Amino acid sequence: MYIHFNHHSQLSIKRILGTPEQDISGIYYDSRRVTPNSVFVCMSGENHDGHLYIKEAVEKGAGVIAGENLERLEEAFHQYPHVTFVLTESARSFLARISIIFYERVHEKIKTVGVTGTNGKTTVAAYVKSLMTNLEMPSGYIGTIGMFSSKGRIEFSQTTPTTPESIDLHSIFNQMYLQGDQLASMEVTSVAIEQKRVEGINFDIAIHTNLTPEHLEFHHTFENYRNAKLKLFRQAKQAVVNMDDEGMSAEILEIFNGPVLTYSLDKNTEADVKASNIKMSATGTVFEMIVGGESYIVRAPIFGNYNVANLLAAVCTALHSGFTVEEILPAITMLESPEGRLEVLQEYGNRNIILDYAHTPPALKNLIKEVKKMPHRRLIVMIAGIGIRDWEKMPQMAQAIEGEADEIVVSVDHPGFHDPEDIIDKVLTGFKKPRAGNIHRAPTRHEGVLAAMDLSSEKDLIVLTSGCINGAQLVKGERIPHSDKDIIRNYFMLEKETRSVEYV
Repeated sequence: MYIHFNHHSQLSIKRILGTPEQDISGIYYDSRRVTPNSVFVCMSGENHDGHLYIKEAVEKGAGVIAGENLERLEEAFHQYPHVTFVLTESARSFLARISIIFYERVHEKIKTVGVTGTNGKTTVAAYVKSLMTNLEMPSGYIGTIGMFSSKGRIEFSQTTPTTPESIDLHSIFNQMYLQGDQLASMEVTSVAIEQKRVEGINFDIAIHTNLTPEHLEFHHTFENYRNAKLKLFRQAKQAVVNMDDEGMSAEILEIFNGPVLTYSLDKNTEADVKASNIKMSATGTVFEMIVGGESYIVRAPIFGNYNVANLLAAVCTALHSGFTVEEILPAITMLESPEGRLEVLQEYGNRNIILDYAHTPPALKNLIKEVKKMPHRRLIVMIAGIGIRDWEKMPQMAQAIEGEADEIVVSVDHPGFHDPEDIIDKVLTGFKKPRAGNIHRAPTRHEGVLAAMDLSSEKDLIVLTSGCINGAQLVKGERIPHSDKDIIRNYFMLEKETRSVEYV
């Protein structure tokens, strides 16, 4: 694509060294991926400075280098005068804005739905994708469990846990558009907002789920965290708000000037979409949905009251998009739930094994409250400290589960550069009786899953929680492949083989 940098004021360019005109083939923030005639953006973070990789990018053929450090850019320009060097106010803003230019504003050719909140983002975004696709508006999903178009998984190596970097995000939008998708439903984290990954996108719909303390290792204060999430609603045309949430709903309704739909599990509120008389069965949930004073019976293949709330958020999205309740009801019966969100495995030894990656204290409490409604002999729960998250949250996970389960396995997710034993010790500080006989240590998630299986027997309910995401564990900067399902499958296969040998 031919770009004259002086013609794009939104790039906030302060100075150009070299020719301002270039025909660029791609945009990168990782020097290892640079291709000839591409743009390399020097992004700086806590652990690296992109300006240190200018030489590598130039040697790989970069035609444009963009960054914030004038001294380093001038030094490099003297060495490589054939390359264009761009000084910008913010490398992250530059990356987001040039990504929009490079992909010819493809995000405006589809409906964009951004979901933010502490808990429920993945489920709501997945419900929106499924519901809208069922309504014959082919939709994709972007978030924690991967990237999907309406036709299936998009092959993409995630460098961030949830919301992709801006250039990757617009590349995914482009792939969805080329595959015929009309809507992109995506999780938008507070960190992504602050790191300007979604800058320049005017979302068609922004959805709020709830707000409790999280990511304080990044934001430092709860106020900063809330303010970051509020920014999404300053770049959206329509909003969906959970009226049951005390963390942020009032602030959104105060600042947002566009069309708003609210939802609630309390039929006595003034919410636009409400649910009551919720009844769970072995195959899903039946409830009464009240919209505009009219009552409807909803049958949904979902479990848990909080997932009813998540479904209401998706219903509001469909209403915002022009669909009627009469059109929405049959589409709900075919709803698909995301992997790892109250996912029940029933094929192993007359046990129910639930995968739900609840990783905050409120989410864990809600999960346990719902699973206890299922018939079981004993309840076995695995929790985990997440090494790459807020350490002060770890003891709260212990407090949320103490006294609620017959056996508790304390394990580790994504230890990062931390010692797993230190992480477990931190979680254990939240228990009143950390040395109780029903509390067990497992320094890796793999060992934690095995421990939970070993502790179980027939008719038990095993719940594996916490933040295992993207099919990997993050250990000392490396992505170590991991699958709870594979571990469980292999465990019972080995157990079956052992029983066969003993029988012979």
